[in-house]
Amino acid sequence: MTEPLLIHVGYHKTATTWMQRRLFVPAHGWRQVAAHAEAFAHVVAPHGLVWRPAPMQAALAEGIAALAEGEVPVLSSEILSGLPFEGGRDSDVHAERLARIAPDARILISIRSQLKILPSVYMQYVLRGGTLPWTRFFEDRGELGYFGFDPAHFEYDRLVGLYQRLFGAGNVHVLTQESLQRDMDGTVARLAAFCGNARYAGLAPGARQPAGVSYPEHAAGVLRRINHVQASTLNPWPVVALGRTPGGLFRLAGAAMKRWPLAPLLGSRRPVTAHVAHRFAGVFEDSNARLATLLPGTDLAGYPGIGRKADRGAAAQASPAATA
Repeated sequence: MTEPLLIHVGYHKTATTWMQRRLFVPAHGWRQVAAHAEAFAHVVAPHGLVWRPAPMQAALAEGIAALAEGEVPVLSSEILSGLPFEGGRDSDVHAERLARIAPDARILISIRSQLKILPSVYMQYVLRGGTLPWTRFFEDRGELGYFGFDPAHFEYDRLVGLYQRLFGAGNVHVLTQESLQRDMDGTVARLAAFCGNARYAGLAPGARQPAGVSYPEHAAGVLRRINHVQASTLNPWPVVALGRTPGGLFRLAGAAMKRWPLAPLLGSRRPVTAHVAHRFAGVFEDSNARLATLLPGTDLAGYPGIGRKADRGAAAQASPAATA
């Protein structure tokens, strides 16, 4: 008997590429039965007036028919959680479409502390050809009728709560990137148990290697300026096109920033992280408190407000004023 489909919706920049390339493979008892292209074509892209579940259902059925005995089918695509450069708009629409496509599916949502994920989101924006400085990127709301970054997208309790309502709380598993860093083996074993993946017997050799391309924060200013003179996904028609991002001058400059002598000279600079810490101080605390209520037993240590609020509560109980 085939286990239910596992749908991994992201978020972006939460080890999604690693999971797709290293974890969700037959050697670990998972098999991806559809990819980004199908998720985009049949879930994300269709206009609401013409969308219907049948095309994605057909694509999934074709992939599931090719499963080996005991393999768990997976659809993993972070675009299902929305594009962070545009505020994650329509993430609720995608969730509701998935509930119509595969109402018996199990859902995986991967998250990361907001003060860590936002700098990575900005660097991904630059990798796709973005030209705004980080100060403007995080403030940009777009022109009337257009959308930019929106911190509400990273109030995780909203999306987690929606999926719990659509699929049932017992069918939604939230994995933190921090748990992968602290205890990769235990975190993956818990995910395998959630999926009913009886074939998983530990990570294969080489599975712990990172996947994906990234550049250091100290390169952000140089790389975004290069994007003004290179074509890219976000800037397809520059006035002058000296190449295409992420190749050309972009790749050369990025590689130089990762090597001696620039890396040791500039490597301690974290300008985007510093801006995010200041700009979003206190912004996500209430959301994370609600998230902790939705996910009893999930370790959210280090997420904004989690330890701090607990510490304040304990201090208040122990204070003379609290016992007077």
